[in-house]
Amino acid sequence: MAETGGPGGRPPAAERPRVLLVDPYLAREDPMDRKSVELYPSLSLLSLAAFLRERAIDVRITDLTFERSVGPVRRAIADFRPHLLGVHTKSLTFRRALAIARLARREGVRSVAGGPDSASRPEPYLAGGFDAVVLGEGEEALVELAHAGAEGPIPNDLAGVATLLRGQLVRGPARPFLADLDQLPLPAWDLLDMEAYLSRWQRRTGERRAALLTSRGCPFDCSWCSKPTFGRSFRQQSPERVLAELRALRSTYRVDYVRFCDDVFGIRRAWLETLLRGMEAFDPPLAFECLARVDLLKTDLLDGMRRAGLARVYVGVESGSQKMLDLMNRGTRIAQVERVAAELRRHRIRQYWFLMLGYPGETLEDIEATLALFRRFSPEEYSVSVAVPLPGTRLYELVKDRLRGTARDPGSKSSHGAGFETAYPPAMYRWTRARFDWEAHLDRLLGRLPPGLLRDLRTAADRLTHEVAEPILLGGSGRVPSRVASRPAPAPPRSRAPPRPPLFGRSGWPR
Repeated sequence: MAETGGPGGRPPAAERPRVLLVDPYLAREDPMDRKSVELYPSLSLLSLAAFLRERAIDVRITDLTFERSVGPVRRAIADFRPHLLGVHTKSLTFRRALAIARLARREGVRSVAGGPDSASRPEPYLAGGFDAVVLGEGEEALVELAHAGAEGPIPNDLAGVATLLRGQLVRGPARPFLADLDQLPLPAWDLLDMEAYLSRWQRRTGERRAALLTSRGCPFDCSWCSKPTFGRSFRQQSPERVLAELRALRSTYRVDYVRFCDDVFGIRRAWLETLLRGMEAFDPPLAFECLARVDLLKTDLLDGMRRAGLARVYVGVESGSQKMLDLMNRGTRIAQVERVAAELRRHRIRQYWFLMLGYPGETLEDIEATLALFRRFSPEEYSVSVAVPLPGTRLYELVKDRLRGTARDPGSKSSHGAGFETAYPPAMYRWTRARFDWEAHLDRLLGRLPPGLLRDLRTAADRLTHEVAEPILLGGSGRVPSRVASRPAPAPPRSRAPPRPPLFGRSGWPR
């Protein structure tokens, strides 16, 4: 029997609501190639899908990560005929998200945006074709939106949801956060191709890698960090709930390496110690990585984390200048970075440093301090970014009269460079990034070239910077260097680090 539809081709409201969730990220079009390191499905969509399914809502996920276009979304709409289409948003996928919203509108399907980018600036998403934007946590809001989408127009007074009314933004009342994260069902891994992710990791590293989230929110207040979804709240699943999810990943998908995607892992020490004891009992061991703060990584805690399988730590070092860390409201000290970097090396735990250039107030001396810190500890992996002012942050308020480029047009295809007028020209920051890459290359040559030659190569690079590059890059900018260019003092001597494990693969991790 042919299925009859309501207005716009939608099924009658008496049916169970149907929701199509979309991850608009296309890895092949990512200029930063983020998922070459973090190749995992959207944890947000997996959680939302599981929550909806528990509440008698039919749900599917269309994941564009390995696709070439939005074609799979069009086919999913035709096949599934959803009442509501939800899109997870990031600044990188802004234009594609709008294209999907327009596609949904042409097919008579209501659409909603959620995630950090749309929550921080709902207006361009609503103006671009979305019917609603979820402003905070999505589970309960999406249940109400699913029923509303099945019945007709989305109301303008739903809690935690923004809509347009006669062209004006209307925000519904605030919606309280979920009180008990243990009540969330396990992620709906079965709704997407987990094997596509796992097999890629296995071919590349020899490990089947997956990701999970044990908490929501971050209580810290770095001035460049946007928290549109959870604010400064902090809620956490119990260690027992986390261990259950780890066991499910292992038994269902043979996962042997996990990434904890919490904003900061291990904020509560007692919680972490309980989790680590549970992970130590896994046989065979389960390797893991996490993002942590240097002020939380105490020496004795690192001992326990290593025994439990810690293989890599992402650390927000940001700058080698204490002045800059204070301006960023980072809440950490250079001495803490030095201690943790040395301890990670001693434990043979890989460290990935996040470094930031161009934050307001930074001088050439501050940049040199960051480079000097990098030289001393030579993290195995790193990224160097230029500060980007995200709406809703204190950095944005600080520079909003100097916005340009990607900050004015978040949908720009380029995600490189700053979004505001920085102290130095963009070419100067590109040169500085190259200096970090050069330092990393020289460090890989330790033990293969005479120490004197490496020292001479480093000195030559410094002289090229201070005597040639800086005068050229800064001379025509109208900006005067904050110091007289001079040959920097050589980096202090350091003891040889223990042999490094290969970039990927369990074989390098001592057990």
